[in-house]
Amino acid sequence: MTELDIDLIADLNAQDDEGLGWTTLADAREPDRVQPGVLLLAGNPSGRAVVRVVTVDDDGQVHFEVLPGPVAKDLHLIDRTVA
Repeated sequence: MTELDIDLIADLNAQDDEGLGWTTLADAREPDRVQPGVLLLAGNPSGRAVVRVVTVDDDGQVHFEVLPGPVAKDLHLIDRTVA
């Protein structure tokens, strides 16, 4: 895996007030794919995780939950097809 594989650049330790991970839509490789319920590979060169997008705020904040376990366990769930 390379840094280019990351769909959503995020600090996986950053949490919002509800305990969800968050980042901004500007940090998405393909912003149109970032929608509630979608599974993405998030993180940075220091760490990656498969996440489920919970909400995308009007101001561009993306809130997500990290799926438990190693990335390899859930990586096959990410749909990387182009619509």
